[in-house]
Amino acid sequence: MAVASTQLHGEAAVARRHGTFRVPTSCRLPHHPLTSSTKLSISTSGVGGKPFGFGAKIAAKCANENTRAEELNLRSNQAGELVAAVEDVTPQKRSAKIHDFCFGIPFGGLLFCMGLLGYFFSRSTVSLVLGVAPGLATLFLGILSLKFWRSGRSSFLFILGQAAISAVLAWKYSHAYLLTNRILPWGFYASLSTAMACFYAYVLLAGGNPPPKKLAPAPAS
Repeated sequence: MAVASTQLHGEAAVARRHGTFRVPTSCRLPHHPLTSSTKLSISTSGVGGKPFGFGAKIAAKCANENTRAEELNLRSNQAGELVAAVEDVTPQKRSAKIHDFCFGIPFGGLLFCMGLLGYFFSRSTVSLVLGVAPGLATLFLGILSLKFWRSGRSSFLFILGQAAISAVLAWKYSHAYLLTNRILPWGFYASLSTAMACFYAYVLLAGGNPPPKKLAPAPAS
């Protein structure tokens, strides 16, 4: 102990003389390989280092992508609201409540069958002229109107043709009824043809057939 004390006092005196002070060799810690290892830094995101810096960049990139996705969703929602507002403002097309072919096809089929039966039993050309021919034409126009309606095209000309045939038949049957005063068949045909002519007039004046469901405009909420 005395020797160590003497050594410390001697080295202190030398340090004061030269203006420096060194830690005595006896007080120094022994050198260890681990003391020269890479220093670690602690940050808020974890232990510092290149791998953790790369992770921070990925997190920032993901945050930017999420922000862009939110902006795109917001823009798409705004566009959808704008389209809905435009559809609400757009006036809906007027149309009839029922299609022409719903009554036109059965009416044409009835005229054709009754005219054919009348010709077989009476061999009268009147049945062919006022039954088979107009019935077949009405049936044909009704089927064409149905096909055009399914494809979304206008069937105005076919409705107009059926209306013209019904009007001519109503006049012919009414004239025959006034001459013969027979309810069957002329009175019945005259009433039926007049009703069909009025029905076709309604469909035309109402704006035509209603559109198919897949093409019909969505009702305003």
